[in-house]
Amino acid sequence: MWPTLPLHLTRDLQVSLLLLFAACAPHRVDGTARETRPNIIVLLADDLGIGEVGAWGQTELATPNIDRLAREGLRFTEFRSSAAVCGPARCSLMTGLHNGRCRLDDNDNDYLRPDDVTLAERLKQAGYATALIGKWGLSWDSRPESWPQAQGFDTFFGYRDQVHAHNFFPEYLLDGTDSLRTRNVVPAPRGMGSGSASVRRDYAPDLMKARAFDFVRAHASTPFFLFWATNLPHIHNETRTMAPDGGYETNTLGPYATRPWPLPKKGYAAQVHLLDEGLGQLRALLDSLGVSEHTLIVFLSDNGATFLKGPHDGSNDVIGRWFNGTQGYRGFKGDLYDGGLRVPGIVHWPGVVRAGSASAARVDFTDLHATLVEVAGQPAPPAITGRSFLPVLTGRGRHIPQPYQVWYSPDRSQSAVLEGRWKAVWMRDSLHLFDVVQDPGERQDRSATEPAIAARLDAIRRAEDQRRPHPTRPRE
Repeated sequence: MWPTLPLHLTRDLQVSLLLLFAACAPHRVDGTARETRPNIIVLLADDLGIGEVGAWGQTELATPNIDRLAREGLRFTEFRSSAAVCGPARCSLMTGLHNGRCRLDDNDNDYLRPDDVTLAERLKQAGYATALIGKWGLSWDSRPESWPQAQGFDTFFGYRDQVHAHNFFPEYLLDGTDSLRTRNVVPAPRGMGSGSASVRRDYAPDLMKARAFDFVRAHASTPFFLFWATNLPHIHNETRTMAPDGGYETNTLGPYATRPWPLPKKGYAAQVHLLDEGLGQLRALLDSLGVSEHTLIVFLSDNGATFLKGPHDGSNDVIGRWFNGTQGYRGFKGDLYDGGLRVPGIVHWPGVVRAGSASAARVDFTDLHATLVEVAGQPAPPAITGRSFLPVLTGRGRHIPQPYQVWYSPDRSQSAVLEGRWKAVWMRDSLHLFDVVQDPGERQDRSATEPAIAARLDAIRRAEDQRRPHPTRPRE
């Protein structure tokens, strides 16, 4: 058993001691000593709903490469994001802390500090080359200590800021600490990379995909961690009410060009197509380099299907209903019902994960953090909320899940606790209690008939809410 280090120790001292302990033990992943560790790739989609993937029953959107990954890997039926919006979900993935404890509990309302130990730092300490390609969202430009390169990533290319990441034809992308100008023309660009291109030549997802593949080629002979945090299939919020495409910016409508749908719906479908195509191209690259059998791939979305309404969607209805993005679960992105939290989760690991398998283990982003650290041969991180689900992947040992899961919206207008068959959701201080085994759609409030359970979950909610005051963001 690994020692628990006092929390008052500095991060550097904790890391040094843990590395010393790790050096004295054999590297183990699935119960046997291994001479090599797998490469690790996390492909994180942006606002892709659980119902928008063929492996979860989608029929109108074709996702053959995601479906193949599920057929050849392990599909999780109860993988939840650690937040219902982007920033805090990514904070939980990076730090292993739920969003009642991690720095961000909303988009852009805080930034990582030097004493926040990220997944990238832990894998880098295990000897991995590390890269973030795509959307970060855990920095302020005025705080270099929060930038990806200061948080464990050797390579960074993409967007630091959430607003910038909504722009698919940006004036520039960030290349490490420098800016890379594109050939796009953005009239009167504003702060944080905002604006809308009047001339579209360089599609950011294509540029980022190329850079991700460059990283894989350059590190094929050594263990690498690629966090490919694409912004597909997000909407460009600045243009969604005025542009003909409704903000779903693509460089091609692909196989959906002739569908009898409104243009924004075609654009969204095309974005999902490009996401799926990129995964297929990545796997072909791994095959060509001879490293597929030594690579663990995780596919996820950062939260549930989008809640946005738009004037061009044909019925002025919620966009997330176009393709049954929530699979019938209540709520959308931003809601702490399962429609805002459940995500398509797949793990593919040749020779370890049983092909075509499924698991009902309840896991979230903090658990993924703990799992990947263990896969890399590192000791369990101290003081995180996640628990490794490596036994679910290997079929060896016993998975001990978190006793409960909690979620909070930034102003605490919503909060939720899931324990066993019971899930409580608060809207402000109004409690609704659901038996999610009998009522997975969260429709029948049981709080009046189960007051003791409601009181217990309320006590958990209050105890786990350890939010910190957020600084005032300067104009950037």
